[in-house]
Amino acid sequence: MINSLLQKAKWSPNFIRAFGVFSGLRLLIQNVNFWPRENPTVKSYNVPGYEEKIFLRSTISDHATFRQCLVMLQYDFLALPQATRLMNSYHHILKSGKRPLIIDCGANIGLSCLWFAKAFPEAQILAIEPDDDNFHILQTNTKHLGNRVTAIQGGVWNKTARLEILNPHAGSASFQVKATEPQCAKGVTAFTMDELCNMAGSQEPLIVKLDIEGSQAALFESNTDWVKRAHLITLELDDWLLPWAGTSRNFFKCLSQLPFDYLIHKESIFCFQDFEVDQLPDLASSKS
Repeated sequence: MINSLLQKAKWSPNFIRAFGVFSGLRLLIQNVNFWPRENPTVKSYNVPGYEEKIFLRSTISDHATFRQCLVMLQYDFLALPQATRLMNSYHHILKSGKRPLIIDCGANIGLSCLWFAKAFPEAQILAIEPDDDNFHILQTNTKHLGNRVTAIQGGVWNKTARLEILNPHAGSASFQVKATEPQCAKGVTAFTMDELCNMAGSQEPLIVKLDIEGSQAALFESNTDWVKRAHLITLELDDWLLPWAGTSRNFFKCLSQLPFDYLIHKESIFCFQDFEVDQLPDLASSKS
């Protein structure tokens, strides 16, 4: 009991800063449990700043993801100096009559999507998640956004394949995948970035968010022309989780050939490509 109270006291400034005193303390009491129970029961929460209820299972993973995405604002990079140019690109794409594209790989239960949808209200978001249970909660959390979010069950890879989850008993935010033969009935479809861009009708992703538990080793091994067209790539590095596996080496090898700025912010690395707005393509002339 004492430890639980200490845990709540530790988190209280973050919840109050994110949601105000009353709502912050209410969500803190609901969200932080020193002895969490792994329970698939889904509960809904009213969260200030979000128009619809947010759904979480009573699991360590879902509540940790809530704190990461919506309390600590893991993906809020808007105060970084390079964000001004990215926002200029966002508005340039809109003025051309196109919808900016955000690709959320490892979307989990959709909380990162909710933040992106709030920060970029006119963007289209592709949310890719391989796990069945996560995917269903993702769909529930993003349903009210209509065609602004397209949820896709699958994974991201450098070629056509099927993907199987390697560690099905891990926490639902820690699943790792491996490739199998394309004709294999098990697992989920692996999509390339070019395939995802084609689905969205845009070859110029504004933001690519990667939280893919080591799969970046394969993703950046080949078929990386899409990187030249991405304005921002954000990645949660996994070397701490997979020591000496080299999961980040292909990522740095690929991006180091291009004019990116790298900023470590919270738990991610944010890689902004050096696109001046006057160097961007005339997207209006290519409207379909």
